[in-house]
Amino acid sequence: MQATLYLSELETVPVDFFADPDGEWDYERLVAAAGLDPDVITVMIGALSEPWRDHPEGAAVLSAEGQPGFAVVECAAVTRAA
Repeated sequence: MQATLYLSELETVPVDFFADPDGEWDYERLVAAAGLDPDVITVMIGALSEPWRDHPEGAAVLSAEGQPGFAVVECAAVTRAA
């Protein structure tokens, strides 16, 4: 899993919080990859509905109550064209 943290708002991110992320993941590993503590923070998990900033469609998007920004976590093996 590869996580990238962003300290910006989600308003311009094409995220669907009703969709499950693509790839192999479970809640605990996904939240840990984003650097969040699920026992202390309410975490929302969604998926990118289209590619965004070099992240593939289906990558996980995690947002936590009371935390600045959000994380994008790539769970699936991604093959990128050269």
